[in-house]
Amino acid sequence: MKEGAMKKQFSALCLMLALGVMLIAASPGYCYREKPDDLVSDNSCTHGVKKILVTYDTEHGNTALVAKQIFDDLCAADYSVDLIFVEYFDPAEILNYDGIVVGSPIYIGKWLPGINKLLKRHHATIAQIPSAFFITCTNVRDLTTDNESAPKYQESLTAFMNPVLEKYPDIVPVSKKVLAGGFQFSELYPFQRFLMKLAKYPEGDFRKSDLIDAWAEDLADTFK
Repeated sequence: MKEGAMKKQFSALCLMLALGVMLIAASPGYCYREKPDDLVSDNSCTHGVKKILVTYDTEHGNTALVAKQIFDDLCAADYSVDLIFVEYFDPAEILNYDGIVVGSPIYIGKWLPGINKLLKRHHATIAQIPSAFFITCTNVRDLTTDNESAPKYQESLTAFMNPVLEKYPDIVPVSKKVLAGGFQFSELYPFQRFLMKLAKYPEGDFRKSDLIDAWAEDLADTFK
């Protein structure tokens, strides 16, 4: 083989290896570590008879804020509520709760590892108490009303929510919800930023406070 051809093959191999490393780094199992400031925990709501756990995973903090709003709404509905980042939660405590709310953002089409690990290892325990699940994604960012029949909503439910929960048929959720999330390009790792811009994802905070409140109020009725 000529030297020039060998150099081209070597350059192509190096490029493929570099792309492979970047793709692995951008996957949910690697490049998702949140900053401490993104994490929210609260165990100050102790006045209710029934006790609810709200646990979540987060990429850059947006889903933590959604979980905190759900926590506040359930607390206002006279429940005792704990809000705990999933990596800080002791699964041995699950049965000390009367219900659990579990949330994850959708990142490159997948739930984050912390929630996936919780479900894989402890689904049988979770199945013993009422459970509700929510995901956040920008796919429903344009929905301004609680229209679960909207194509974008159904598409997100079918593509992102149902495939995960179908792995654990022993869990029968009392409620499932797709909520708008958000992100800022400045928060992303360089290759994440490249992928998002390449896919023409708009940046911003697309949370709809009224839709979060409405779902949390429904949960308050359901958990009674």
